[in-house]
Amino acid sequence: KATDLVPEGHEIAYEQFELTDAKTPVFLTESNNDIKISNDDTSISVTTDAFNIAFNKKTGAISTLDYGQGNIILEGVKANFWRPTTDNDFGFKMPKKLGVWKEASKQQKLISIEEKQDSKGLVSIKTVFELPAVKGKVTINYTINSLGEIVVTTNLNDVDAKLPMLPRFGNNLIIKNEFNQVKWFGKGPFENYQDRNTAALVGEYQSTVDELYYPYIRPQENGYRTETRWVSFINNEGKGIKITGLDKISFNTHHQYNDDFDAGDTKKQRHTTDIVKRDLVNINIDYKQMGVGGDNSWGRTAHKQYQIKPSNLSYSYSIKPIQ
Repeated sequence: KATDLVPEGHEIAYEQFELTDAKTPVFLTESNNDIKISNDDTSISVTTDAFNIAFNKKTGAISTLDYGQGNIILEGVKANFWRPTTDNDFGFKMPKKLGVWKEASKQQKLISIEEKQDSKGLVSIKTVFELPAVKGKVTINYTINSLGEIVVTTNLNDVDAKLPMLPRFGNNLIIKNEFNQVKWFGKGPFENYQDRNTAALVGEYQSTVDELYYPYIRPQENGYRTETRWVSFINNEGKGIKITGLDKISFNTHHQYNDDFDAGDTKKQRHTTDIVKRDLVNINIDYKQMGVGGDNSWGRTAHKQYQIKPSNLSYSYSIKPIQ
């Protein structure tokens, strides 16, 4: 019933219960022998009549992802351990205490890249990178079938348990600006982080990359979505890519580089007017990002259950064409 303050039918509280496992049971269909692999001095190409996927042998990253509409990749998949520093992060001196992970993101030395094809026709590209800043390694494996579906598995190895916690463990890639229509199945519709997501309900949502940017007056990490099952990026013709986690993943996407939101080692008096829109779609697909905290803003970190401890970590997701 209505009261002096609350109208009739006003929603007081809500809760949501997960009834099914989020893990994807069938992750990649078997392939056939139609795939061709070519290897020259600069690249490894995996092709059929329907797609061309190429890897740069100098960087180890995908340089071409073409499903018949031209190459959509601007910058290929790269391991990422850093997030743009938040006000709370500056409060506990994150750039100083966790800065080795920013350096690990910036300095990745390709050790090896190799390809092989198994008896089922699936092609595997294995790339191994040295991380001098943390004296560890990260391996990104790509498994490709004859439909052009790619399973990306990122493994962080040889990590010293004495290292500081990770701000983030995930991948970053950049695609062409036309793929700016976003749909996802996960927590939403508003931004949410692992220690601030109980109000966000799992559902199927859609938005634009523009609308997924949250313009904090001081530029910082923003626009995240957790517990994502899948997310797609499509153009006005309804074509693009769909990214599906083997288990739940998290993502955010912007028309800016991650670094555009990062003030650096010290807090700067920057504002939203300092953020320039770029002709690209920048995508972060993560295993996890540490919580944003907020018990106070002058020394407390996120609670332990929302931290990412230094250890051997692994996660997987698939990239599939939407035609």
